[in-house]
Amino acid sequence: MSPSQAIERGFVLINWLAARLNGLPVMDSVRNQLSAACLSIAQDHHAATIVLLERELYSSAVALVRPQYEAYVRGLWLAHCASDAQVQRFASGGEPPKMAVMLLALEKIEAYKEGQLSKIKDESWSAMCSFTHTGALQVERWLTKDAIEQNFPPEDLVQTAQFTGSIAILSGIGMAALADNEQLAQELLEKAREHAKDEF
Repeated sequence: MSPSQAIERGFVLINWLAARLNGLPVMDSVRNQLSAACLSIAQDHHAATIVLLERELYSSAVALVRPQYEAYVRGLWLAHCASDAQVQRFASGGEPPKMAVMLLALEKIEAYKEGQLSKIKDESWSAMCSFTHTGALQVERWLTKDAIEQNFPPEDLVQTAQFTGSIAILSGIGMAALADNEQLAQELLEKAREHAKDEF
């Protein structure tokens, strides 16, 4: 898949998700509202990433991968793992636990016990941090033999579009759960499978 194809698919996915999730009613509680906000932010980061890729603002696009993943994990943790005290603390501006602590709690739950969220972190966290915080991986992609200019491999751009799309769909599944909408969750799950077939 070329970057242009991945970007085109990204825009199609943005619209597909918006048609199903915009205005979705969430069961009313502070916990659910905070979780839904985090999951919505994860979807917003996906949309921003695709726009940035289209405009060839690649450094900013790849910098959003870690914040999107964090927003997704945080939304799940708030929905399924946080104590009432932790929810209230977060609602009042307090910091949530570290990523490893949230993942450990989540992967005690049946739906996440296979450890896929931790696998993503183990395999990609260092790269995510480098791209987000202007580390070596980010800077290397601005060095060419003759100039200081962006020089991202095409596979970086495709993987960024695909990965953020996957997290956007998974965030949508989280939103469907908060809305207690099993039919929508199944539709999104099928979309996730379809999306994964074309990944990388």
